[in-house]
Amino acid sequence: MTAGWDGFGTQWVIDPEAELTVEETGSDPRYPPMLILVSAQCVVMLRPPDDPAGWLAAMRFLRLLRDGAEELAGLLEERGAARRVCNG
Repeated sequence: MTAGWDGFGTQWVIDPEAELTVEETGSDPRYPPMLILVSAQCVVMLRPPDDPAGWLAAMRFLRLLRDGAEELAGLLEERGAARRVCNG
């Protein structure tokens, strides 16, 4: 995963070595788990707010992220299949 600035914000390009894990930060409810993306180039940590009152919004965002990732994977599959047919 490489990181760069494109004028709109930070952009991460996924590489084959990129890994995604969920890490517990402790058993105390004040320390919620984090989603961690790791590659040779960078580390990105997504964590919910410290205040549990904000966790509902964080859960909604994470579900949107999941759905967006699924949609992106589907589009890549379609384009990959189309490329294989064209290069057939």
